[in-house]
Amino acid sequence: MAQHDPLVRNAPEPERRIIVGVDTDRPSREALALAARLAAKIDAGLSGIFVEDENILSLSALPFVREVSMSGTIGEIDNAALVRAMQAQAQIAKRILERVAGEARIGWTFRVARGSRLKSLVADAAQSDTLILRGHDISRHELGRTVRAATRDVRADVLLAARGVAVSSAFSVEPSHPARVSKTLKSPERLLLAIDEGSSRGEACVGFSQSLASRIAMPFRRLFARGFSIGDLGTAARKAHAGLIVVDAGALHEDDDAARLSAAAGCPVLLLGTERATLHSGVR
Repeated sequence: MAQHDPLVRNAPEPERRIIVGVDTDRPSREALALAARLAAKIDAGLSGIFVEDENILSLSALPFVREVSMSGTIGEIDNAALVRAMQAQAQIAKRILERVAGEARIGWTFRVARGSRLKSLVADAAQSDTLILRGHDISRHELGRTVRAATRDVRADVLLAARGVAVSSAFSVEPSHPARVSKTLKSPERLLLAIDEGSSRGEACVGFSQSLASRIAMPFRRLFARGFSIGDLGTAARKAHAGLIVVDAGALHEDDDAARLSAAAGCPVLLLGTERATLHSGVR
């Protein structure tokens, strides 16, 4: 990731961060609202990254590329104007992040990067961080590679919502009313489902999940899943009305298993990149 803009922060960087891509569209705002509420509940900071897509910029610089307006007029693309538009959009995204973080009373940082959106998020992550990833406009293959890089190389956690699954579906997030941070995060009928595949890491996942469920005020259930297929897990999660599934990343074998599980269950999946038993203040 090539850093394109200095890091902007409003407080010393916390040990634990929720990292989320920020933009001005509605899905991005929903993910940001969730990230802020989750950060407030687990004593984490919020790290927002706006990514200028290098593919769009490279394509617009080619001499044969033309722009077609809504009226059908064809003209050359002004690359400098495109960059200025992205910079203006980044400033809007920063103000949104600052407002949401301020209302949640959490520390925040903001960075502008130029490159691939998913690679930029992973490049910014450390083992103590949690990345929020949305699969609505990403191929399952690309999403799987990103999950692998984050959980197995960086050893960070990943909160993933597959294509067609709202990243906020586990929680009663209302982006139009971000001040309601004191409300419970959950929808009353949905629960946190911890996957125990029978290993010591599965046991640690259950312990961490119980602590997390208490922090975010969700009902908790343990699911013994030795030998279960992804389809079986998804079916079981739907029957249990799961709003969030927590699983050790090492329990999934294929790169796209996490996205498949999220799609099958109809809810986000939190993949733990490292083994831990509980979630206490300042401890992971």
